[in-house]
Amino acid sequence: MEIATYLLSPLPLSYFYLKSKIKGKKFVLRDKLWPPKLPPKEQKRIWLHGVSVGEVLSLVPLVKALEGNNLELLISTTTSTGMRVAKGKFPHHPVFYFPLDFPHVVNRFLEEVEPDAVVIAETELWPNFILRAHRKGVKIFLVNGRISPTSFRRYRRLRSLMKRVVSSFEAICVQNREYYRRFLELGAPEEKIFVTGNMKADFEIKGSLPFKIPGPYMVAGSTMDREEDKFVLSAFWKFRERARLLLAPRHPERAEESFSQAVSMGFSTVKRSEEWEGDWQVMILDTMGELALLYRNSVLSIIGGSIRPYGGHNLLEPAFFSSPVAFGPHMENFRDLAGEFLREGGALLFRTSHELSSIMSQALDGKLAWIGEKGREILERLKGATRRNAEIILQNIQAV
Repeated sequence: MEIATYLLSPLPLSYFYLKSKIKGKKFVLRDKLWPPKLPPKEQKRIWLHGVSVGEVLSLVPLVKALEGNNLELLISTTTSTGMRVAKGKFPHHPVFYFPLDFPHVVNRFLEEVEPDAVVIAETELWPNFILRAHRKGVKIFLVNGRISPTSFRRYRRLRSLMKRVVSSFEAICVQNREYYRRFLELGAPEEKIFVTGNMKADFEIKGSLPFKIPGPYMVAGSTMDREEDKFVLSAFWKFRERARLLLAPRHPERAEESFSQAVSMGFSTVKRSEEWEGDWQVMILDTMGELALLYRNSVLSIIGGSIRPYGGHNLLEPAFFSSPVAFGPHMENFRDLAGEFLREGGALLFRTSHELSSIMSQALDGKLAWIGEKGREILERLKGATRRNAEIILQNIQAV
């Protein structure tokens, strides 16, 4: 079984380093091999993990729900962007990188952190970490649990190992009945699986627009590459004199690429982080923390990562402000949410740049306001998962 867990562990460190360099991300190898130095434990210590930005943000209301219960809360993440967000959202709690899933590395982290419980968000089923934490008597919880079809097929080929992994959880809180069935088929005990909903619906966005935007504008949030930028910009071309486009690359280090793409296509383009004079047609959002607020008055919000096969991004932030939502055909990471929004009229699907251009035209003519209102209505109905998950965690850790 030890060999099998190595097979699911990260690939050699050189691979991770090269992959991170190719993607242009900062790779902090040492922080994933050596645990943080923490003060002596004085209360029950709960370690919460969110792999990247979306998962970290989903933990914000859960952390608030757990605070005030005589618990020490610690936060980990895997990506550099997740780290930046976590440090901003959790200034009063230790934040560190999640360990690489090698047995000796996992052991070092568990011995140093000394968690009484670990709360993992969504899909981080690292076998060495989970099995070794369980062996040490740590109570492990999965919240906002989901398994994509691709992951499910992979896990089924390792059914014997995965049964041990999923059986190690104290409770598995999943988003819907489909994920319930997948965990059940992998061998999780039925009495440990709870359908509690999607925590990403439990959030508030406070604040006003960070700067004044003259006239109507649209937002393309979290685009993933040059091709996605070009797709959106092409659709927007005919409206450049009527409206403005705020284009936010998912990773800030890609801002220069987005900027050069817009300029090469003939748009009057500025960067948010730089001083600008005169009028502009496209603004590249190369800052952190402002995107959500800019959905407030957007006549149309386009979900990046959905145009090419990246799996899409969260559509709930624009829905919070009743901004009409549109996305491409690749929303695999949010398949259930996207499907529900489409079925109930809370979002629009486009497959070509021409179709997106048509949606933009309707948005500028004020014909899509009802879609934004419906999206907000769906969001309100989805709220409550965080409270249910917190109750399950608190009930179980009383015996820790």
